[in-house]
Amino acid sequence: MQVCSSALLAVVLAVTQTARADAAAEGASPPLTDAGIASAWRTLRAVDCARCHGKHYEGLAAPSIVNYARAQSREMFVRMVLDGDPPRGMPGYRTNARVADRIDDLYLYFQARANGTIGPDSRPKSPEPAADPDHSPETKS
Repeated sequence: MQVCSSALLAVVLAVTQTARADAAAEGASPPLTDAGIASAWRTLRAVDCARCHGKHYEGLAAPSIVNYARAQSREMFVRMVLDGDPPRGMPGYRTNARVADRIDDLYLYFQARANGTIGPDSRPKSPEPAADPDHSPETKS
């Protein structure tokens, strides 16, 4: 799984680096064109991580997820998202299918944010696809 995630990250970074260069020339953040990364972005919005971690996930009442992804291993990132840290106010999202099923894409999104290949204002290029009943946007507060 680690090799697969690393290979996927390399592909995403190559694709987004080109888009980022084009957008930088135009003065705008590149759109999120990778389906998995776009899905991760939508999941973050649905679960409302910005409520505690700030609009760009760079910290507010809770620490920066971008910096956490930069400083911690994939395993620590996954554990924190899925199990949380309840004494510090961070809920776990293991029972939220939308988050749990997209944990690899969420990690890749934050890795790309941490290394600058995805900007804080990047958004999906197209609207969200039709709802998938297996991935309902249940949220956990």
